Amino acid sequence: MRDWEAYVRARLSVPGLTQEREARIVREIAAQLEDFYRDSVARGLSDADADRVACGQVGDWPDMARVLSRIDQSHARPRLERAAVALEEIANDKWGALRMLADLLHDMRFAVRQLAKSPGFTVVAVLTLALGIGANTAMFSVVNGVLLRPLPFPEPEALVRVYEVVPQIGRFPVAPANFFDWRNRNKTFEHMAAFIVGGDTLAEQDTPERVTAAFVSWDLFDVLRVKPVLGRAFVRDEDAPMKTNVVILSHGMWQRRFGGDPRILERTIILGGTRCEIVGVMPPGFAFPSQEVEYWQPIGLDTGKLPRGAHYLSVVARLRSGVSIDQATAEMKTIAEVLAQQNPEYSKGESAEVVAMHEQVVGRIRPALLTLLAAVGVVVLIACGNVANLLLVRASARAREIAIRTALGAGRRRLAVQMIAESLVLALAGGTAGLLLAYSTIGPVRALNAGSIPRIGDVAIDGSVLAFTLLLCVMTGIVFGLVPAWQASRTNVIEAMKEGGRGSAAFGGRWLRNTLVVAQVALSLVLLVAAALLLRSFSRLLAVDPGFRAESVLAFRVALPLTSYKNAAQRIIFFDEFLDKLRQLPPVRSAGMVQSLPIRDEYRLAFSVQGRPTPPGSRLSENYRLVSPGYFETLGIPLRRGRTFTNQDTSKSPLVAVVDEAFARRHFPGEDPIGRGLSLGNGTEGFFEIIGIVGDVRYGGLDAGQDPTMYVPYPQDVFGTMWIVARTGGEPTAIASDVRSLLKNLDRNIPAYSLSPLTDVVSDSLAQRRFSMFLLGLFAMIALLLAAVGLYGVIAYSVSQRTQEIGVRLAVGASRGRVLRMVIGQGMRLVVAGTLLGLAGALALARLVSTLLFEVTPFDPPSYAGTVVTLIAVAMLACWFPARRALSVDPIAALRCE
Repeated sequence: MRDWEAYVRARLSVPGLTQEREARIVREIAAQLEDFYRDSVARGLSDADADRVACGQVGDWPDMARVLSRIDQSHARPRLERAAVALEEIANDKWGALRMLADLLHDMRFAVRQLAKSPGFTVVAVLTLALGIGANTAMFSVVNGVLLRPLPFPEPEALVRVYEVVPQIGRFPVAPANFFDWRNRNKTFEHMAAFIVGGDTLAEQDTPERVTAAFVSWDLFDVLRVKPVLGRAFVRDEDAPMKTNVVILSHGMWQRRFGGDPRILERTIILGGTRCEIVGVMPPGFAFPSQEVEYWQPIGLDTGKLPRGAHYLSVVARLRSGVSIDQATAEMKTIAEVLAQQNPEYSKGESAEVVAMHEQVVGRIRPALLTLLAAVGVVVLIACGNVANLLLVRASARAREIAIRTALGAGRRRLAVQMIAESLVLALAGGTAGLLLAYSTIGPVRALNAGSIPRIGDVAIDGSVLAFTLLLCVMTGIVFGLVPAWQASRTNVIEAMKEGGRGSAAFGGRWLRNTLVVAQVALSLVLLVAAALLLRSFSRLLAVDPGFRAESVLAFRVALPLTSYKNAAQRIIFFDEFLDKLRQLPPVRSAGMVQSLPIRDEYRLAFSVQGRPTPPGSRLSENYRLVSPGYFETLGIPLRRGRTFTNQDTSKSPLVAVVDEAFARRHFPGEDPIGRGLSLGNGTEGFFEIIGIVGDVRYGGLDAGQDPTMYVPYPQDVFGTMWIVARTGGEPTAIASDVRSLLKNLDRNIPAYSLSPLTDVVSDSLAQRRFSMFLLGLFAMIALLLAAVGLYGVIAYSVSQRTQEIGVRLAVGASRGRVLRMVIGQGMRLVVAGTLLGLAGALALARLVSTLLFEVTPFDPPSYAGTVVTLIAVAMLACWFPARRALSVDPIAALRCE
């Protein structure tokens, strides 16, 4: 007979084993192999054949799993168990990670079978997780697309925006003369380019269309490092006055308007009455400075007549390699200081600022999105608490099973791993359902955005989002699986066996379930407070008087091509005739014009007051609006004193102006402004006499305050593009076709565009706040629902565990009201504890949402009080149903069971 110990020792090569442990393992395996040998001899085999049979049980020695399975066929149970333990120790040491993975997969397959036996529990747990993980995935897809994904340009971290900084105003567009000085003097930028967003009328096939354009300096595409997919970029000679009749099309416009014509570079198009040569087509997906831009054209600045007092250029630049934003800012400030000294009449006190382009694009929306991401993270934690409670209850019901497994030799770690495997299966199933839910919500989220969030078109379920979802599933599974796993590892076998099939309250961990409910209530309250603050803020915003009446008003834009309307007189004649015909339409009550609508933006203009010298180094500038007669009446802007404009205020009549009350209060405190003169920085010589005072209008937005505003009649400062506002007797969009026909009759090459009820303009200005309020409110409601379900589950389980106790109480004379109060009181104690913790957390974190609030403090008492009342009401309802079920207990049946 072979020396089996020597045989095993010669093949056992596991680094790190102590001599004592190695000797024990060798003895156990050798004894088992000797048993195989003797059994074979007893069955009549020769010594050589019996030796081969015993050795065959081992086979390929490193395959420990196969060794264990072959030895498992032995009838020698005591030694089999010792050998199995020994082999498992060897496998764990030798094949650690691989064996752990195999065990995990085995445990997960077992978990699937176990969960399939409890479909009700599984469906509830998966749906709960799907709600939390789906909301997280959807919100992360927004954050990823808007904040995390780099801008779609080569080396986007080197792209910056450069601004002028004007005293008392802050960041400001750049004057053309300053831009050229910056470009010639700086040493920190590879390239610097300027652009203006505008548009022109595309006349093709008798269907004029207004298209958005970017008028750019010739090297813009060098700054962005993007080349046309067809044709070429602009060259320096094309960026000059009278030589700008070349265009580069966006890929979308090439496809939409020209059907992707491969010979597009041989064609010309008419833009604004000028025939332009198409020299290039940009790649798909390229968008700068916005998605709306459909073509690019050289800006054509006249370097011999560059204004320094007019600020209207946007500037983008690319940093040289190794240059930081701080270094570029320092250099630009130095250049700006030199220019201010050289041109004190225009640039006194001005500076410059360099901002990362990514920050400029998304900086405004970052606080809101991060707040929403944190809020949806709270929802996942609450969902985890719910599922953890479900697993604790399930573990309690399986206490006898786990106790038997422990008694038969299952280790505590092995039981904990099995519990975590079950939670991972639930998390992966919930994550899959949540991913489908997130995918279905992308469209509604984009619609809810209403254009308030930059880069919303980049939001998608991509590889980053899938990786995030997988990581979230794994982390979630571990988080809500740790509590029942830890509880299972602490099983008291004797007590659990005594409890029998009824489960064990001690095993279930009542205090753990209660703690989870308290945490859920606290987290829900934090979200509810934040949502209540935003709701109160939004209601305050809706109550703001914009200074005009938007109801029943249609707004649209009309742009006159400079080639057809070359001088101010021609533009005045066209607009006068158009307004006269528009007012004659039966549904139209009144009509007027303004160069920029209220709410949307401000247009600031420098000015000085006649007889009042401006202090050196300072500059006065306020909001400026060019309007027609009838504008104030159409929008219902009240006249406070004096008069408004009439048809007698023409280009040949004395210069006149109207100011609002805010302007009068700021610049003429204690004085009568009517009759005073204003010198405006619009290039017009002379003083504009103030002839009237009107009510304040919020031009910068409902939350932007009432900026003082100056109004001038449009014949005295003519623009080629104007907004038309028409008040109707019914639905404003009903006259849209009449407006288009009217324009076509006057000039077939001029379209009306951006037609919209003025109420939509006001609504769109609130889109970002509405987006934040709606989503945070939705997450808060989901959190409250999950917390209520968790509370209901705990109380319902408690009632089921105390059935005999409740029956005894009822049998010995306890009133049903007392039992009802006992059950509800148990739940409300948890709610009160959670509410106190939640209030403390809400007060500590309230400042995080302060940037999203309007005229509401982060510690607004009505918001907190309303939230607490709502939470308690929902909690009472969640406790009521299990309490009512407690009253249905039959005392006789309970006593018999007892």
